[in-house]
Amino acid sequence: MSETLIRHLIAFMGILVTGLVYWIAYASGARGWWWTVLGLIIIYGMIYKLVDA
Repeated sequence: MSETLIRHLIAFMGILVTGLVYWIAYASGARGWWWTVLGLIIIYGMIYKLVDA
């Protein structure tokens, strides 16, 4: 794959993830589900451990 194609793929995936998070947060806020923030903290920790920076 070329570098340009990979950059476009990463940008597209970022847009999809951002849209999904927005939709989930909107639905969660409308229902008053404050506890969904705990899932974000767990996912953050998992991603942090996966990315060996």
